Amino acid sequence: MLVRPRQSLEVLSISSLDLFASALGVFILIAILMFPYYLRQPSIEQDLAGARQELSAAGLSASAARQSAQAAAEERAQAEAELARAREALRRAEALAAAATGTLAETAQDAAAAKQELGALGRKVASLAIIDLDLVFVMDTTGSMKNELRDIQVNLSGIIRVLHRLAPTLHVGFVAFKDKPAKQIIRTFPMAPMTTANLELMLGFVQDLRARGGGDVPEPVDQALREAVAMAWRSEARGKIIVIGDEPAHAPNWSRTFEMAAAFQNDLPEDALPRSVSTIFSGQKPRAKDFFERLARAGGGEFAAHRGQMIESVLLSVLHPRAGRGD
Repeated sequence: MLVRPRQSLEVLSISSLDLFASALGVFILIAILMFPYYLRQPSIEQDLAGARQELSAAGLSASAARQSAQAAAEERAQAEAELARAREALRRAEALAAAATGTLAETAQDAAAAKQELGALGRKVASLAIIDLDLVFVMDTTGSMKNELRDIQVNLSGIIRVLHRLAPTLHVGFVAFKDKPAKQIIRTFPMAPMTTANLELMLGFVQDLRARGGGDVPEPVDQALREAVAMAWRSEARGKIIVIGDEPAHAPNWSRTFEMAAAFQNDLPEDALPRSVSTIFSGQKPRAKDFFERLARAGGGEFAAHRGQMIESVLLSVLHPRAGRGD
């Protein structure tokens, strides 16, 4: 009877040991499985920290990239605006170049025409011969004569040099006149032989003239003509006065002006060579034109309506068909 209880105790004891052993085995198995995870945890944390740093750096890089992209867009817009301005400047330059080309072509045509005219004039001059010459210019220098005065200033030297080659001796004078409101009405350069020194003095005198003034329309042509007639004319030289202007003398003085021109032509010393008064009219008014035509007729000279260069008008006035020795 005593043997059976001992057997039950042994069975119960073996079962407990088996359960404990099984639990221990499971624990050991779990520990073995989890052991690599515990070993890698510091490395994972380091990787996580590195990833966070890289993400932060990536965020900064993206912000910098956005800023760079914005700056690049602004630079591109600025470059496009500059390109547009450059294209517009190029367009204007091309337009100016085209206009300049047209102007150059017109200038070349004008130069060719002027060359032909000068050539014809030169041939005409070469066929003429004149004797000793005394020449006085009487010129209106009020404001309306600005272009004509500039023309004389540019071409006077050439005129005198041409005449000096044709005439054995050449004396030249100059009378410049303005209207009464001007401070100085008459300025004169006394007639003198055209030596190199005197030529330089005359050119300086003419270059100093200024086309200004002119309060009323008529001009003191009679006073200027009186100054020219009073100069030292040679009896052995042909005498020539050339009046250049665009307005007549004051109406009460017309007759006196014509009488002076006629006397200059007719009242000559014995054996003196011929003298005359010619006119070059540069205006548009019929009444003024009539005055200059009548003045030339009274003085026995030539009337010319100035339309080209002053050198042509002056030379044609001096070198008329009666300018030879038989005049």
